[in-house]
Amino acid sequence: MKEKRIYQCEDSLEGIFSAVYIAWASRYGHDNIELEVLGMEEEYNLKLFSEYIIVENNPENASKVADSIKKKISPHAYQMVARAALSNDKRKANAIYHFLVRGFAFGAKVEDHLSDSYVQIIFELNRYVGNDAHLYTGFVRFIELENGILFSKIEPKNNVLEIITPHFADRLAQENFMILDVKRKIATVHKSDSTWVLTAISDEELATLLSVTERKEKYERLWKTFFDSIAIKERENKTCQRNHVAMHYRKYMTEFIDDVEHENEPLRDNLDKIGKINYE
Repeated sequence: MKEKRIYQCEDSLEGIFSAVYIAWASRYGHDNIELEVLGMEEEYNLKLFSEYIIVENNPENASKVADSIKKKISPHAYQMVARAALSNDKRKANAIYHFLVRGFAFGAKVEDHLSDSYVQIIFELNRYVGNDAHLYTGFVRFIELENGILFSKIEPKNNVLEIITPHFADRLAQENFMILDVKRKIATVHKSDSTWVLTAISDEELATLLSVTERKEKYERLWKTFFDSIAIKERENKTCQRNHVAMHYRKYMTEFIDDVEHENEPLRDNLDKIGKINYE
């Protein structure tokens, strides 16, 4: 029995496709190969009888894999794989590899093999990322900086920035705006009447952006005024509200900032009592 080969790659579509190319070219046997994304395990334990190989990003190899998927399987299969790669699920790289193994064998019909576990995972991750992105098209809140640029902060579970930005670029075509994913330190920047780009943010830039946007600005006040004016106290239903807007999404939503702070008060009080944390 052969020992497993586990190819580890960067958490990006290019990283996963680079690993797919190297794993496939090894001819080691698809059943003996697994793919993992580096850094997705909080407590990482090495598997016994396994050889670990770290794969560096290779844009040329990744591009070959992307072209092969579009030509030999289907453009839709490529979209599914690309969206699955944006999820925060640690199974994604391995599921993509084995989905492609089946896809190159069956072509576009691979999407009909719903009883296959890897096909199921790809469909599941697509739905997961798609639902998350859909919610953020409604939950993003902009504030206006002093220079007139609209700015928003989010911390989505999945990497949905590339999916949601076209939605806002279409509706705010004449505005300069930036959407910052605080968790992943990436941002999309849209120039008025032009296109948008995705860029990485350094720690220093992140600190500057977060400090600037702590001030209450025009759009933030507008949102709170709007939300308070339409609220009817007698009809307030916190349970229903949480079912529609989970606490995870409220952190940067202007109308819920007070609720998030109150939600954290019991935890802060308890931690203060036992002397575990100092907020000064």
